[in-house]
Amino acid sequence: MTAVSKETQQAHDGFADFLHSLAEGSATQQDWRRHAISHNADAALETARMELIKVSQTDSRMPTDSAKVRDAASEIIRRLDIRTGS
Repeated sequence: MTAVSKETQQAHDGFADFLHSLAEGSATQQDWRRHAISHNADAALETARMELIKVSQTDSRMPTDSAKVRDAASEIIRRLDIRTGS
């Protein structure tokens, strides 16, 4: 198993928590801005981030209020088996 830096693990855990809060409908616009702008070193999470941005652009609502974005976050969680960092 490859050792992961503390910073990388914190970023991964933060993005995982964001995905869960987004899927549950409790993410804020501040959460969206922080995580949608920040690139991920983990290729799977970076792909997930770009996927969320793409889905959000097809909906006129704010991303955190969009059922499409919540559904996409839920699908990403299932597909990548992402667990919260807590």
